[in-house]
Amino acid sequence: MFRLTQDVKMKPRRYSPIRLFGSLRRAEKTLERSRVRAEREYRPLYKDGRANALERAEAVALEKLAEAEHVDPNQLNEDQAKVEAGFWDKVKKVARQLPFLDDLLASYFAMRDSNTPIQARAALVFGLLYFLWVFDIIPDFLGVIGYADDGTVLTTIIMQVGAAITDEHRKQAREALGER
Repeated sequence: MFRLTQDVKMKPRRYSPIRLFGSLRRAEKTLERSRVRAEREYRPLYKDGRANALERAEAVALEKLAEAEHVDPNQLNEDQAKVEAGFWDKVKKVARQLPFLDDLLASYFAMRDSNTPIQARAALVFGLLYFLWVFDIIPDFLGVIGYADDGTVLTTIIMQVGAAITDEHRKQAREALGER
């Protein structure tokens, strides 16, 4: 097994546009295409300005809460399977950036609990799916800022279905975080 010691100095890798794209011109073209595409695709989301993005996130959550009243159990099971398939991988990647991690985990355990009312489970499934989406109202690749809308959606849902998240779910969340 190779071990790094103080004697070994690693040369930092430099990723210049030329190295990644072959030429500066190609890099500039790729960057410009990405910028134009992002502007075109996100313009409807920011039509009233970016400051209103969190208000839109809250409105989306309220719409989904209303839809949860008439949930199709088969669709709920499919969506829950999607959450379970990607949840822990994403949590591991971004846990340090999430100020709402304990609520996120408690919501996850409430969603998995068969005693949680189906409408509450459906709302929680949407909130957790929203967390898994990389491209939402504020894209997650923007770092901490990108999770502001995820936190807004989840908080809005928890405010409505909070009674469905029990002390046992919160205990499971603390245990998953390594707390007691």
